[in-house]
Amino acid sequence: MKKGLFFLTLLIFLNIIAFAIPEITVSESSLNQEISIEMKLYRLKLDQNGHILNFELFDSRTKKYNLVYEYTGDSYDILDAQTMTEILPSNYNIRLAEDQTYVEIIYFFPNGGQKIYKFYNDPNYHFDVQFKNLNGYVVLPSISFSSGIRYTDNVFVSYIDRSVLTGETLDSALAIYTPGEIESSQNQYLFPLNYSDQKVISYLGPTKKIFIKETFDGIEEGNTYSTIIDLMQDLGKFGPFSNIFYWFVSFFWWLFKVTDNFGWAIILFTLIVNAILFPVYGRQKKSMIEMKQLQPELDKIRKKYKNPQKQQEETLKLYKEKGVNPAGGCLTSLIPLPIMIILWQVIYYFEGSYAYNPRFLLWTDLSLGGFQSNFFLLLIAIIASLINALLMSQDARNAWTSVIMSVVFPFILIGLPVGVFIYYSMNTIIQTFLTFVYNRIYNVKGITIRQLVGLGPKPIRR
Repeated sequence: MKKGLFFLTLLIFLNIIAFAIPEITVSESSLNQEISIEMKLYRLKLDQNGHILNFELFDSRTKKYNLVYEYTGDSYDILDAQTMTEILPSNYNIRLAEDQTYVEIIYFFPNGGQKIYKFYNDPNYHFDVQFKNLNGYVVLPSISFSSGIRYTDNVFVSYIDRSVLTGETLDSALAIYTPGEIESSQNQYLFPLNYSDQKVISYLGPTKKIFIKETFDGIEEGNTYSTIIDLMQDLGKFGPFSNIFYWFVSFFWWLFKVTDNFGWAIILFTLIVNAILFPVYGRQKKSMIEMKQLQPELDKIRKKYKNPQKQQEETLKLYKEKGVNPAGGCLTSLIPLPIMIILWQVIYYFEGSYAYNPRFLLWTDLSLGGFQSNFFLLLIAIIASLINALLMSQDARNAWTSVIMSVVFPFILIGLPVGVFIYYSMNTIIQTFLTFVYNRIYNVKGITIRQLVGLGPKPIRR
């Protein structure tokens, strides 16, 4: 007991002190004169003239990068106010922060002006573009055609739901806050520069409120974030039903803020939601047990009455005498289902962010999947599922179906990120515990392993 407590304390201690921000990869190609930046959630290329040539988002589910932006003369290009031709820099410099929290690329202009990109190494898909001592107009980039663009004052939104090249689902958004009022001219979206120090704040990532809020919530007391959401709603995103989903997302995000670790947040989130559903599970379990207890009498009715109508009458009569509602279990079992689906989606919502999670117990990266990363959780899930199958079964024949599913199903999910598998394993443990508790409450016994494999009762030692 003392050793177990010491081991648990050590793991928690390691979990607190160990933290490693993923490295940024920055490389330069002298042949193509390009700069490549790669982080956990996206990668991009820039040229020596300060243009973002392309921007790709990493999709954790398909394990590949999706192209969301390609340069078409609109990458924060600076235009001369008189001639409306582009002003190009003469040189550039790359600076990587010592703690690897960002990479900065400074483009120097002949008049001493600067355009500075600052790409952040965090889960929020954001970057800044700063302009110093420059005059003219800045061309804002977009990731969609004009039908997918909205803007007002100094907020700009571009949304795309499918790749223009492949037709694949993207659901990506570009949101920009500019220091000057945005103007539209000849299919270009511009804002003026006036030699002062001006900064554009940009978000380019999946269309997820939480990360957009993290990027813009501090600007104008949240008005910028509200404006972006209004513009996105005008583009058909965030309908009224999404408010229910985002209530769960916000609660999970709050748990992450409190614990500062997605691992603990997932465990707490799963525990709390299951605790809320505890009475529903109880009613469902009671109904299932009552139906199982009636099964012998139902079998007798089927054998005694061959006429279907008479059989049905006697069955309903039996239900009435015993006070059992056969539909009760089905109805109550439907109540947790949509909640559990939402719960699953919420855990998956943050899949990319797991790459930036501090160390959690045995895991340094909760975004990894596969057999090696999930082996320990796989073991837990299988053992818990097997116990649950034995507790729920009344005979070996029915138990085997559950046992086979207990082993096969976790393997189907083995490719999921560790963060998602933590939820699956935790939920399996909770369900097993609930089955044990309800079996004790209603005095129901499952079967043993010996009974499962047909060995009969354990011999008594004399």
